[in-house]
Amino acid sequence: MSNLERKWWFVAAMAGGSTFCSLLLLGMAGIGALRGPAQWMLHFFCLIGFWRCFSFLAWFAVLLVAPSSPLLDRYQGPGRRRTAP
Repeated sequence: MSNLERKWWFVAAMAGGSTFCSLLLLGMAGIGALRGPAQWMLHFFCLIGFWRCFSFLAWFAVLLVAPSSPLLDRYQGPGRRRTAP
């Protein structure tokens, strides 16, 4: 998980965009209201798929715009330092 994926505004944007696209896709497929576990599971899979896709596209956009951005670094966990190569 990168530092970008740990920002609250990034998580909020990914959650909103993924939910909107999932509901739009399911609505176009004829599944308007989610009834039953199978439809909820389908919604969950669509949501995760869109989330990962948008997350990759945002990471790639930051990589193209600012390759040395600290947002692209991997999160090391609390108390760990980044070691110099």
